[in-house]
Formats: sequence, structure tokens, C-alpha cells
Amino acid sequence: MKFKVKYTTRSGDTLQRVVEASAPKEIEALFKAEGFFVLSVEKEGTGRRVKEIKIESLILFNQELLALLKAGIPLLQSLELLKDHGQDPNLRDSLQNVIQDIKEGSSFSEAIAHQGGYPPVYQSNVVAGEKSGSLPKVLDRWLRFQKFAQSSKRKILEALFYPSFLVIVLFLAIGVILNVVLPRFADFYSGGDIELPWMTQALLSLAQILLLLSLVALVRWLWVTPAGQTQGEKILLRIPKLGSLYRMYHSSVFCRTLGVLLSGGLPVVQSLEIVSQTCPSPKLQKRLTLITEEVRSGAPLHQSISSSDVVDPLASEMIRVGESSSALPEMLDHVADFFDQEIEKATVAVTNLIGPVLIVFMGVVVLGLLLAVYVPLFNASNVIR
Repeated sequence: MKFKVKYTTRSGDTLQRVVEASAPKEIEALFKAEGFFVLSVEKEGTGRRVKEIKIESLILFNQELLALLKAGIPLLQSLELLKDHGQDPNLRDSLQNVIQDIKEGSSFSEAIAHQGGYPPVYQSNVVAGEKSGSLPKVLDRWLRFQKFAQSSKRKILEALFYPSFLVIVLFLAIGVILNVVLPRFADFYSGGDIELPWMTQALLSLAQILLLLSLVALVRWLWVTPAGQTQGEKILLRIPKLGSLYRMYHSSVFCRTLGVLLSGGLPVVQSLEIVSQTCPSPKLQKRLTLITEEVRSGAPLHQSISSSDVVDPLASEMIRVGESSSALPEMLDHVADFFDQEIEKATVAVTNLIGPVLIVFMGVVVLGLLLAVYVPLFNASNVIR
């Protein structure tokens, strides 16, 4: 039987190989003897689709697991106590299989890799915790990082709620005026000998154009093409304030994720590969791939980052200090904390600015619509006179 094996080498390379064996356990034992770490094992040609475990459920599970481990309860016993907890059926089913794999001799990291569905950063932290013999400490750092990430995401969404509401109301009002009000005025004007101004004619034509553009935008949004994501990111980075906020947010996530992985004992190259795989930014993901290759070739991390302009210049400078003082994880945590504070300030400034700008824009749009509707009325009154 042939299996497709995804694994990492001692140097941190992530590779794939097709191996013939009787069972996945045989493959894992073989690769472990060669010094490799198996990420996943699949039967060739099955294309098994694994459901991703929700990050909220995983955070809750690890909070309970960490509490049990700190209380001195062994890992297997802790997992058996938690296997029926939680409301996520996907996680419960996965834990049942993880426990069975551990009973058959697999480590915790090998078991979750075999099941799939767990975030790569989480799997790497478990590997680092097992190798360093400090799994509770590594899980605690991962939980603090996830709490930060979820808190930042929630703050940004809350801050953008009011501007989003204004935009929705604006588009609804424009849609009603263009598709309901203006056509009725056009029917009224067509009954008399009144020539419509160019502004009114343009708005009447714009109604159909806007409808077509909305459909195209909806299809594009549903498709979510990588090219569309890349172009959207380029536009976002060029917007004042918003571009800086976006850049600082990804700089903070990059520094904190890399710091967590390095603190767990993973090599720099392997940590960079994991960060690049989990990065949501297409631009940053491509550049991190190039940085990983440069670091693998022997270049200092700070030099590769500064030359590629991936993150904020302050981050590359702090990384240089951390490399020279052999305290890179600590420096990454410090710069991430600084970025968090700046993100909070920038978020407040951006949201405070968006409100007035949208109100002025809405006023200009409404003024233009009123002129387009009422100018023909003034012309009609002149014709009657």
C-alpha cells in the first residue's frame, strides 16, 4: 500500500514522499528512526479532506489541558478526562483517535499530525514542547498568543462596526434613489416637453451600471481569487493610516508567532517556514518564502528581513539586537508588545477619522442626487412661465 508522507527534516525543510508500507505506524517509526518528523500520512489517491478544528474550541480545550498538566496529571489521563468535554463534535472525534494513537505508542505531536485539522503553529508548538520537555510552558505561551490574536481581531471588528454601518446605509439609500425615485421622476418628465439635465441622465444610466458592478463585485468576493487578494492588499497598503495599521498588525503577528516558536526550541528556518505557511497576507507570505531561503543559505535573519521590507523597520532592528545578544525570542515579544500598543492607538485614530469622512462623503452624494432630481423641476417651472 502506498502512502503520501509530508515530513520535516533536521534542517527545517518540509518535504513530501510516496512510501510503500503496510500501515501508517510503520511509516512513522521509519521516519522517526531517520530523524524526521512526520506531519501527515495519507493513502495515495484518496484525497482525504480533513475538517479544520475551530480555533475557539482548540483554545478552550488547551486551557483545560494546561490546568490538568500543571496539576501533575499525566498527558494521556488528561486527554481521557477531556475527550467528552466541549461542544465541538469535530474536536471530540479527533481526540478519541488521538488517544488511541497515543495508547499504541505514538507521541502527542505524532497523533495530532496523523489526525490532521490542527493549525500548523499549534502542531509545531506541541513538537517543541515535547522535545524540550516543557509542554505546559509551551502551551501556556501559545494560549497567551492566541488570546492576543483573538482580542486584536475583536477590537478591530468592533472599531469598524460604526463605519461599516454608515457605508451600508449609504449604499442602501443610493440604491433606493437610483432604482425607485429617479425612474419615477424620469417617467414624469418624459410626459412633458422637458429636457433632462446631463446630471439626471447620467444618474439614470448609473443605476444600471451600479447594479452590474455590484453583481461583478459579489461574484469576485465569492470566488476570492489570489490575484484579487493581492490587488486588494496593495490598495490597502497605499491608503493613509489604514496601510500603516495593516502593516503594524502583520508585523506584530509575525514577531509574536516567530517568538513563540523559537521559545519552544524550534530552529529559525523551520519556524520561518511555519510562519510563512500560516500568514494570511499574500505579499508577506511570498516574501517570507524568500527570507527563509536566504536564512537557510546562511544570511542573518535581520539582514534578510530589512532588505525585503517585510515588516516595520523597528522589527528588523530589534531582531538584529536579539540575534547579537542571543535573546531573539525575548526581543520579538518586546517589539510585538510595542506594536500592539501602536495598533490600539492607530485603530482609535483611524476609526475617529472614518466617521467624519463618511459623513462628508454622504453629504456630497446626497447633494448631487437632490440636484439631479430637483433641477429638472426648476426647468419645468421656467418652461411653464
